[in-house]
Amino acid sequence: MGIFGLRGRAVQKVRDLVEAHLHWVGETLAAMNEAVLAFLSGESWEALEEKAVEVHRRESRADDARKEAEITLVRGALLVGTRRNLLNVLDELDLVANSAEAAVDFLVYQRVKVPEVLHPLIRDFLQGLNDEWSTLCQAVQAFLSANATETVRLSDEVDHKESYLDDIHRRLILRLFAVDMPLAEKIQARDFVNHLEACANAMEDVADLLTVAVAASLTF
Repeated sequence: MGIFGLRGRAVQKVRDLVEAHLHWVGETLAAMNEAVLAFLSGESWEALEEKAVEVHRRESRADDARKEAEITLVRGALLVGTRRNLLNVLDELDLVANSAEAAVDFLVYQRVKVPEVLHPLIRDFLQGLNDEWSTLCQAVQAFLSANATETVRLSDEVDHKESYLDDIHRRLILRLFAVDMPLAEKIQARDFVNHLEACANAMEDVADLLTVAVAASLTF
């Protein structure tokens, strides 16, 4: 059974391509996670630059997978409504990878100073981000399998996990601006934290699009 009950080779090809994109977005997030944890552990900027390159490599693979999926969809692999909704999901998924790459690039190439008092919360944020991503992947898989009920349930769970990350983000900002350090450095550290939050926000947006797509399918 394919997307929204459709069958055939075209549907299976779309599923494979979307799953490939999902895989490389996840790989980009994993590389970002590794780079940020390495930074928190005190690795040199030179070593971190190598990790930034790896993040970029994986994000490029995610871009390639997205483009291939979009080309197949534009050629008419699915019904018009389903095709449009899935294109929106792919675009928003791509923003997850883009935000992960932007977070590492900003951290490494701006040589951001992040106070140690923030490190535990950043680790908590990364763990929460991984949890949110895991749930989002399950939601996308449920969507591709035409399981509307499970797609909506998992998408709601993504929203709850993003709310948890919103709380950590607020605590990070409050703790940051209570630290005695130059304002310019505080702003840089804040911008880095905001890049991390952008990953969580993009995941929530994907979940919202999945819910919209399911609702639209039920009206056909």
